Amino acid sequence: MPYENSAGIGVNNHYGPRVTGGTSGVVRTAGVENEFLKDLDVEGLGFGFPVPGEGTNSHWVTAVDVSQVEGTVSAQTIGGVDVSAATPEAPVEIAPGNTGVLVLTGETGGKVLIEYKKYPL
Repeated sequence: MPYENSAGIGVNNHYGPRVTGGTSGVVRTAGVENEFLKDLDVEGLGFGFPVPGEGTNSHWVTAVDVSQVEGTVSAQTIGGVDVSAATPEAPVEIAPGNTGVLVLTGETGGKVLIEYKKYPL
């Protein structure tokens, strides 16, 4: 029952999730492989990197693609953890409890793509 008109005055209430867009863009998953796309041009309340919850395994960032970011990016952090050198051979751990705040230094807009692995317990 996503919509309800119980007041009798032609006013509808909406229950359940709503799709409003936002800064997180597409989150794609395929097994343990995951992608997080952040649109840097969207203002307002943004979504942070999807951090692991307490009692779960860490996420392992394997790549940060800044080829679609406007400006010269000199630093990339997630919750204070430097992920600029992340590779599949040397992934960077994002531990449970991380804030998930993505900070790029030198960006002026565009989109950043973060590839990471999420292993089940």
